[in-house]
Amino acid sequence: MKGGGMEEYDTGMILRRTGEMVRLAPRATLIFWLALALPTTALAVLPGGGGDARFAFVGGIVSIFGQFIVSGRVARRAGLMQADDVPGRAGSYALLSIVSGLAILLGIFLLVLPGLYLLARWSIAVPIVIAEGKGMGAALGASWTRTRGRAVPICLAFLVVGTGLVVSAVLDLFLMPEYGPAPLVPALASNLLAYASTVLTWFLAMAIYSFSAREAAPQLEQIFA
Repeated sequence: MKGGGMEEYDTGMILRRTGEMVRLAPRATLIFWLALALPTTALAVLPGGGGDARFAFVGGIVSIFGQFIVSGRVARRAGLMQADDVPGRAGSYALLSIVSGLAILLGIFLLVLPGLYLLARWSIAVPIVIAEGKGMGAALGASWTRTRGRAVPICLAFLVVGTGLVVSAVLDLFLMPEYGPAPLVPALASNLLAYASTVLTWFLAMAIYSFSAREAAPQLEQIFA
């Protein structure tokens, strides 16, 4: 065991477990993926289309809400949920999403590696809030402890899952007009890829968290056999 009692694992194990987590909630995954990608595409292709800060804000809210719902469902089906009756989880989760997201973005903008390092070390804070009912500060601290020594495989897993965002950015750069409505097919492909990566990171976080959930190990072995 390393990193505060977590199982030994590598990037390949994380990615395989991520796929197993997706299979626990396929319908919810599809619903939130399309709920994020399709309206964004519609906005981009309409006359006067392009960026709209108001819609980006709403999309961010949908993403935050979606992660809470999907992660909770996965935690229950994987036998990881310990906090169904703990009050205040939604508030702690929303605050955590905002604070950690801003800190990680700041780290990436200032210098990429610090942002990736924070992303890795705080990667299971959201599952800890949802599955264990801890507050924001306690969840960040617990995530930092449990991921000690595991930043490299976690970062690599995030980079693999994030390839959709990279391809989306390339499509936007070369196929999207600077002004005016976007062509439908490139816009749809770009948004589907980008939000596929976004949704997969929810499952990636749950996969990493599952390696620290020793009390659920027997059930996890049965589910993921």
